Amino acid sequence: MRSFEIFVEPEPQRTMTWTPEAAPSAGGLPSPPRSGTRARPNEVLDLFIHGANVTARVAERHASCVLRDLASALTELIPSSRGKRIVRFYDDAWELCVERVGSSATLSVYRAGSEPTVLVYDRPVVFSEMCASVVDAIDATLARSPDDARGPVARELAEIRGALAGSTVDRDADDDDATDAPLVLVDLERDAPISFAAEFAMRAGAAEGTAAETGVERADLHALLVRGRMRAEVRGRSVELGEAYPFLFAERLLDLSRRALDAWERGQPFFTRMDAGGVMLGLRSNADEELPRAALTLGPSRGDGHRSALSLVPPSDGGSSLLRADARRGGISTAESATRRGTATFPELSLFDVVESALAFGRALVRAIVRRDRAQGTNLRLAAFRRDLRATGDALREVRRQDSRINPAPESYRAFAESRRARPAEEGAPLSSAARLRYTQRWQALVPGIDLRATFLCGDRLIIGSAAETFCLERTTGELLWRKSTPRAASVVTPAGVARIGSDGAIALHDFATGDVTLRAWIAPRVSGPSAGAVVSSAGLPRLLIVTEGERHLVAIDLTSGEARWRYLWSSGCRSGALRLKRAGKLLYVASGDSALTAVDVQTGAVVWRMRDRLRFVAAPTVDHEALFAIAGGSSSAAALHAVDPFSGESAWTARLLSTPNSVEGPPLLAASSVCVAVRARRGLRLAGFHRETGEQLFETETPVAPVGTSWLAVDDLLVGNTPTGELVGVDASTGAIRYRHTFGRTVESDVPRRLEPVLRSGALFVPHVDVHVFRPSDGAHLAQIGPCDAIPDLLRVDERCDVYVAEESGHMAAFGVGPRLSLVK
Repeated sequence: MRSFEIFVEPEPQRTMTWTPEAAPSAGGLPSPPRSGTRARPNEVLDLFIHGANVTARVAERHASCVLRDLASALTELIPSSRGKRIVRFYDDAWELCVERVGSSATLSVYRAGSEPTVLVYDRPVVFSEMCASVVDAIDATLARSPDDARGPVARELAEIRGALAGSTVDRDADDDDATDAPLVLVDLERDAPISFAAEFAMRAGAAEGTAAETGVERADLHALLVRGRMRAEVRGRSVELGEAYPFLFAERLLDLSRRALDAWERGQPFFTRMDAGGVMLGLRSNADEELPRAALTLGPSRGDGHRSALSLVPPSDGGSSLLRADARRGGISTAESATRRGTATFPELSLFDVVESALAFGRALVRAIVRRDRAQGTNLRLAAFRRDLRATGDALREVRRQDSRINPAPESYRAFAESRRARPAEEGAPLSSAARLRYTQRWQALVPGIDLRATFLCGDRLIIGSAAETFCLERTTGELLWRKSTPRAASVVTPAGVARIGSDGAIALHDFATGDVTLRAWIAPRVSGPSAGAVVSSAGLPRLLIVTEGERHLVAIDLTSGEARWRYLWSSGCRSGALRLKRAGKLLYVASGDSALTAVDVQTGAVVWRMRDRLRFVAAPTVDHEALFAIAGGSSSAAALHAVDPFSGESAWTARLLSTPNSVEGPPLLAASSVCVAVRARRGLRLAGFHRETGEQLFETETPVAPVGTSWLAVDDLLVGNTPTGELVGVDASTGAIRYRHTFGRTVESDVPRRLEPVLRSGALFVPHVDVHVFRPSDGAHLAQIGPCDAIPDLLRVDERCDVYVAEESGHMAAFGVGPRLSLVK
């Protein structure tokens, strides 16, 4: 019997028979095959090593292709006495690694990916027998399917068969390299509460192909599948983990630690138990503790039937910790005897210590592997593990930061905000006093490729961005004032003109009057997320454009000189997601998706105050005079509502939302005496209201009041929501009771506006739907319907005269003017 044999055979297929009972209805499924016909059979690939089928668990429909690749790999290995080739399967992430060492070869079959599975590792076979068996398998495959002999795979099999059979295998090649596998040690960290050690033999692996010569980097999991003995030391107690794969264990331990840390940040419990490279690994953490606690389970993944469950229970009456073991076959009195028998569970550990142990073992293992084999420095699998180590280390440092800061001198910021507080604009009689309003269409326009995010109402001009041009229209007549050829870019209105930020980081400032570029600047482009920014234009402050630069910085561009005034590093860790900004007075509030909410001085970029929460701040805060309200968490996680002094950063109160996990929709809604939060439920949105001064919960609606996707606006003591299903809902902000509900009528999904935010102007509420409706917000009285028009109000703007401008994504635009209305003169 050969040490290696391979067979490719058709998989047995059942005959497909047509029966009248299975007939489809008219116009249904296609006609089935006739009785007795067979589908083309799949192929089964069987690899036998010393008589054992090692691929019984592997399903492969393209076995002939795998056979072709294996024959090609063996042909490349014949000229040299040392080398390695990896054959990858097609239907799953299985890999077959052949490493030649003289006249012998070692064979490994494993599945790569995020959850590796090892079937065979370094099983020795005779190289010449392996080549002969592959030739025989090719012959059998070609003889079994003569009709397919002219197919591309068959032609390749025939060609590679000739090359493999015509090559001569050196049966007397030197096998001394096979024993060149010195021991590699990863020692325990004696001062750490949790540490791991490994001892394994590792050959200096032969690189696959010529990667070292050509500079090509490849993923090679086989080179990292070293096997050896492992043990752990937890709180001074040693746990023998038996034979395992240290690298696979390090990968899974790091993954579980990172997921548990992420769950704790989101306020969620975590529990997982799995096989980690031959080690039974379990990790449990709680969600309701400010200091994260964890329970770690360790032990050999395959026991001898003599397992036990070991628990370290914290003292209850001030005494020493009790060691309890529930052994099915006799009592256990010491930790050492228990850990020798089976799985050990260590509760009341610090989750931070568990993550630290995963990082320490992973880094030590990487250093040991690279010292033994320098070629692993270009291994993509090891490079990905190194990136995960850095990312997890950054995340751990971020959650352990204790850099909260209170502003000791908030008076200057408070005085500036008081002096610059917006005063009500002088307007005519409020629209809410009218019984009915009448609107007439003034003009229409068609803008091909319109960019709604680059369309602005600026005084008496309407600036419209498109894919290739920027237009300026006179708002009353729709007359074209100027047009400029411009590439698509992010746009923002500033006091000096429209700033356009290109994808390459180029900033161009276009004058309102002529459209000419009056200023240019350059910043590092941002590629991993949308740009965010704020404009500083208040009297007494420099004119600045604050935008994201690169992945982790904010930069303030002087709109007079084009120079950068300051640059602020808003994220020093691995997270560089969406940034949320809110400017009020001399302060810029930054929520960067981590556990910090930071206030930055817009003149200098200095940090004025910073507060931290275990949960992440992922939404912009809401500022109203002497109060700032921010939501921590709320992204499918626990959520907390913070009330903070906007100038000093001192916390006034914190309210935890009762339902967990939560998905909070939108920022906090500020009413006259309450602050409300919209929370996603299974069938829609529920509202929770809190007292603005004390944080006491006023109400939480038991049933959804509106569907998901509703846009809310707080008006005095009322919450008004415009729903995507065509309803306007008014909810009392103190009790949660519904005051009114108006239905606009049924509409198809394609006619729902892209943005549903209602606009409050002159005491009237402008609500976008298929048409624009005008309501009196206090009692929900319908004042006017603007339309019908050809443009769906994907974008709605209302000026100080209460004229309405709508734009649709298709490029259609329309302007409507309010007609004269009667008023009582006393």
